[in-house]
Amino acid sequence: MSNEGGVPGQGAQDPQDPPYGQPSPGGRPEQPNEQPNPYGQEPVQPGPQAPDPDPYRQHPQYGQYAPPGYQFQAPVPTGPSVPWAPPSIGESHGFAWRSFGRNAGVWIVMVLLLGVVTIGGFFVANPWFLQTMSEMFDAAASGDQSASLRMNAEIEERATSPMFLLTNGVLGVVASVAGMTLYAGALASTRRQRIGFGDFFGLRNWGGILLLTVIVGVVGAVVGMIPFLGDLLGIVVGFLLVAAPYFVLDKQLNAIEAIGASFKLVTSNLGTGVLGYLVYIGYTFAGACLCGLGLFATFPFAVIFGAHLYRRLQNESIEADQNPTPAY
Repeated sequence: MSNEGGVPGQGAQDPQDPPYGQPSPGGRPEQPNEQPNPYGQEPVQPGPQAPDPDPYRQHPQYGQYAPPGYQFQAPVPTGPSVPWAPPSIGESHGFAWRSFGRNAGVWIVMVLLLGVVTIGGFFVANPWFLQTMSEMFDAAASGDQSASLRMNAEIEERATSPMFLLTNGVLGVVASVAGMTLYAGALASTRRQRIGFGDFFGLRNWGGILLLTVIVGVVGAVVGMIPFLGDLLGIVVGFLLVAAPYFVLDKQLNAIEAIGASFKLVTSNLGTGVLGYLVYIGYTFAGACLCGLGLFATFPFAVIFGAHLYRRLQNESIEADQNPTPAY
């Protein structure tokens, strides 16, 4: 039997083919007592089946109950997965050092630029400071107590003048905005293993960034003026607002929403949050004690550590562990 598609029983019948129900020449010989196929087709034999990955397991048939102890094997998902393990300080600590080690050159340059902007801006805005400090050191070296007292009084008078406070308040906002570039780089580190300078400068949500830096600066200044408890309250405020920069940059929230989200995140994860904040300020303080040179390593570590813990406390996956995309 022949037809165009090569499938028995389909298409027009060739005049030279035998009638339906009779075997074709060269076909299977007719068996004794075999009833002819009324449809004129040979039964289709089932094709080869894929081997069972576990041939010794007894799988239930259709319409039957599963045997005792049988466990259904769910399909394994592919692609980035949401982390199932609870967040831990050790996990974030290890990730921060690994990420900094892979991108140490970029981070060191960025911290150096931030230092130039902050320190250089202060001396540009306060040209008298270097001259006064130089005269003060000379007076101390010569043993002139009256000159030293006069210089101290001059510094105190200038430091409390309205112009000094306004100028350095603006400078503090500029330095804080520049510091947000490091938070942007830290968030990028959780998405890719290798980052570049473009990841630091792709800031958006400028309104939220500016308002947040102003609010944090004003609150910090007011709290710092409270006698005796100012330093302690400053630490508490810093703890409650520690995640606000990440929310502004990552979720594009405005300043008020970011402050509320940070407060909710750290208070709902109080134990992990307190330990994480102690690690954060501990490394920053240690870097500052090494004549500031340690900040080239400890400050990047602190912001990467915070970014990783920020994502893990929200059960977000760390794409850098699963998708090592190079920087572009």
